[in-house]
Amino acid sequence: MYNEKLEALITAALADGVLTDKEKNLLFKKAEAMGIDLDEFELVLNGRLAKRKKEMEAQATKKNGAIPQELDDLIKEYLSDGIISPKERQVLLNKAQALGLNLDEVDLYIDAQQQKADQAVASAMNKRRGKTCPYCGSSIPELTDKCPNCGGNITPEASKELEEIIEYLENALVSFKSGEDVDKSKAEIERYVRKARMYYGNNPKIQRLVEEVEEESEAAEAAAKKKSLWVNIKNVTSVVVPVVLLLLLLGICFYFSPDSERKRKEEKQEEMLKKLQDAKEQTQSLGNKVLEMINNGDLNGAKNELSIYSIPDAFDSYDIVREFDGMYLALIKAYIERGNFDEAEDVGISFKLKICNDYQWKESSCYQKLKKEFKKKGRDFSALKVGD
Repeated sequence: MYNEKLEALITAALADGVLTDKEKNLLFKKAEAMGIDLDEFELVLNGRLAKRKKEMEAQATKKNGAIPQELDDLIKEYLSDGIISPKERQVLLNKAQALGLNLDEVDLYIDAQQQKADQAVASAMNKRRGKTCPYCGSSIPELTDKCPNCGGNITPEASKELEEIIEYLENALVSFKSGEDVDKSKAEIERYVRKARMYYGNNPKIQRLVEEVEEESEAAEAAAKKKSLWVNIKNVTSVVVPVVLLLLLLGICFYFSPDSERKRKEEKQEEMLKKLQDAKEQTQSLGNKVLEMINNGDLNGAKNELSIYSIPDAFDSYDIVREFDGMYLALIKAYIERGNFDEAEDVGISFKLKICNDYQWKESSCYQKLKKEFKKKGRDFSALKVGD
């Protein structure tokens, strides 16, 4: 229906069956620059997204096998309140095991149904209310991109990050109150708390949530220590007195030993460093492969390698930009040297969608190179711009 370049961008954006606000805005800018009617374009885009979701569901069903009706009905019943608790999930997995199903496949299916329920709730809430500033929590006009109260720029990335922080802290709070996961990574929780206070500290909801998480964390940790100590004492009461006293003394010393705590921290740090090192080695291998393909003139092959590569979880957002900026820049330069500015622009858009937030994109070498070359040629740069 549209030209080859726009069709390729639409296909890339819909590949995962989800159209984010960031992807949608970029596609609309591109369509508008091409003189396409935006109302018609939105209808086409929604239709293709629905079609892609059905294709993915069909593929998942074909791959994983059909879920028995009785199990599917039970999943829907548990989702009636909008969430499947850890206890309900375990009941479902026990049921699946009794039916002779693959537990990993059923677990993935449960996650998919939970995601659908979450999206439905989010969609309903968005229809009922206007936008809310993620930084201070005040209401803002629907078409405003800057909060009139605190002056913060309202971006999809900020709202998404706030939702992630709230979800993680709320889950941690439930775990602390239930006592089911007291040993949950304290460092991870502290990281989210620091980020919440640094960027969204004026938001009333964040303030209350952080305070409650910290209070419940301390209470849960103290309760766990008392419980563990009582179990140790009870287990040794059947032994003769000298042995009881010795074991109790050793247990207390070991429990409060700085060396033991330090060893656990060192092991956790080593594990994180190992994951990061593995991720860097994988990325280095990809970089060598991409540069070799560029040197051999296979630019489209290099572009495909970058598009299908999955970003390792061990990287934080700034690591990702540092690791991939050079690869994408080399490919952009190669396309520009050939005079193929359309492909160079597509590579830049792919880099922005997959790797960067707006701030990182504006500071990246890829953005600076494209901006410079497009100005030289007098080309339209609107599809690659970010808000100031």
